[in-house]
Amino acid sequence: MVKKMVCLTGLLLGVLTLFVYESSAQDYSALPPKASIQQYGPFPNPSFKNTTPGSTKSSSCGNPAGSCLFYAGDFLFNPLFPPTLANGLANENDLIISGSPYGAAVWVPFTVPAGKGWAVTGLFTNNQATYGVLDQTPNTPASAAYYSINQAVAAGSPGTVIAAGVAAATSTPTGRSAFGLSEFTIQVTGLSFELAPGNYWMIVVPICTNTANELCFGRFFLSDVEYLNIQPSNAAGPAEPLDEAFLDGAIFGSIFEPTYSPTGACFGDGCDSFSAGVLGTEIKSK
Repeated sequence: MVKKMVCLTGLLLGVLTLFVYESSAQDYSALPPKASIQQYGPFPNPSFKNTTPGSTKSSSCGNPAGSCLFYAGDFLFNPLFPPTLANGLANENDLIISGSPYGAAVWVPFTVPAGKGWAVTGLFTNNQATYGVLDQTPNTPASAAYYSINQAVAAGSPGTVIAAGVAAATSTPTGRSAFGLSEFTIQVTGLSFELAPGNYWMIVVPICTNTANELCFGRFFLSDVEYLNIQPSNAAGPAEPLDEAFLDGAIFGSIFEPTYSPTGACFGDGCDSFSAGVLGTEIKSK
């Protein structure tokens, strides 16, 4: 009887240890800050949830949906792909990764085609997050994000700001999840500016800086978009230029650092493109 009790106790301790290990492995706020999700790995047999693939020529995108000018496509965790291909990169201003105007931001490239102009009304990014909460109290609006569109971004350089600011934002679950995180669309609307044909980079960075809100100790990682030899699900508008994104985050020693390749911010684990989009309508090019 004593032997059985000892064995049972040992088994329970083993299960408890395993539970604590798995929970702590997914508690990103309790570990030293790292730039990418895969840096917290490896993740043996992680649980995940993808959305059903949809049209690649939709006229709407965002969450809530709006008139779509550009969307890079949905995050995808595919267990048949290399295990470190799916990833996310720090994109946040919270109580762990803080700064002005952000703690870390992923600059996503996009192109306004020749012969057309864009009237921009909104921007969004899809972020894998601990909680997905926006709260910059006592500043208003409480639920907000920092956005910017720049041109001529390059390694080590922010380029030229076209439009930027803090705006009211929504945080809406996408239904996708992986690595113990759920994905949220951080979206700003009510914008009003025009873009001429050319190459641009965009950010939408969630803000959760309320020191009285413990949920502001959660992390946000911009989801990457990694598909092998197929077009990303629900992508719309001009394709996102591959391998032209940058991470800007002083806490990680990254000053507009390329995200891709073994020497980039993600050390070769995905990060060739990211899940972001632009809302608005086409106009005549000036």
